[in-house]
Amino acid sequence: MFDWQLEEIPGMDYTLIKVGEGTGGGMMKTPDPDTPSCWIAYVLVDNAAAATEKARTLGAKICKDVTEIPGIGWFSVITDPTGATLALWQMNPASPK
Repeated sequence: MFDWQLEEIPGMDYTLIKVGEGTGGGMMKTPDPDTPSCWIAYVLVDNAAAATEKARTLGAKICKDVTEIPGIGWFSVITDPTGATLALWQMNPASPK
C-alpha cells in the first residue's frame, strides 16, 4: 500500500521501514502479549544518552534506556511528566541513510 521496503535487523525483533532513499520508521513485536499495538513518534537528537539523562532530570520516566541498533543508531523511550510517550533517536553517522 505504501511502497515500503522492510529490512529485518539481525538478532533483534525489529524491522526498519525503508522509504525511498532513507528510513521512514521501524516496527517491533510487542514484548508483552497483553500490550496492545501502538505507534510511537521518534525525535532526532544529537546524543541519545545526554538527551535521555536530561529528560530524566526534567521528570520524565525512562521506559527503555538507551539501546543500540548495531550499525544504525541508538534510541530510548521516555514518558514525559504529562504522560506523553516518545522515543529519542540518534543516528549512527557511519550508517547508510
